[in-house]
Amino acid sequence: MDARSTITRIELRATSAYLIRGPAPLLVDSGMVGQQALLRFQLRRAGVDPKDLALVILTHAHADHAGGLAWLRASTDAAIACSEEASACLERGASACLKPRALAARALLPLLRKVATYPAIRCDVAIREPMTLAPYGIDGAIVPTPGHTRGCLSVVLGEDAIVGDLVSGRPGRSHTPSLPMMLEDREAWAASVREVLNRGVKRFHPAHGGPFDADRVAELL
Repeated sequence: MDARSTITRIELRATSAYLIRGPAPLLVDSGMVGQQALLRFQLRRAGVDPKDLALVILTHAHADHAGGLAWLRASTDAAIACSEEASACLERGASACLKPRALAARALLPLLRKVATYPAIRCDVAIREPMTLAPYGIDGAIVPTPGHTRGCLSVVLGEDAIVGDLVSGRPGRSHTPSLPMMLEDREAWAASVREVLNRGVKRFHPAHGGPFDADRVAELL
């Protein structure tokens, strides 16, 4: 990670967002609908006023990641960046694909579908290929990492990567990495993990559980 930037985990109960502090602060993901007060509190607790955010990066269009975007759009001047696939979901306020990987995940589908919507918005930057963060004074990049859904992104900052749901903690063992419970395309997922590893990443920072050492994540392939 660039010496000018640091990563701070923003705990939002069942999920986590991440604050990247550089010349201007960036936020990765935004929690669920109804967590605006918690998100504001946690950002201020980390020493950042939400109004100072320069960019909000959405890892993928599931409601536990996109639920706070409309509030951020109304409360800040931050641009919102997401993949082209996620952009289409955001305009409808709809969830990206929820494809369960196993029986336990399938049992959760009815509950997840009940909370799958969020206020519709338009993104400012639709990403289809790696995008440098140099304009924000940060030595890093936003990288497409499909698999969990087709429209997933990760943020690579030197030896650290903020990966959304590319990997997740196992139930009851949050520091043990696992494939995500929802997995749209396993081959694309494996290619995405390799892409992140090939960039020299040593630590994976997921939305659920973690962080994970890269060698533990590589064992999942």
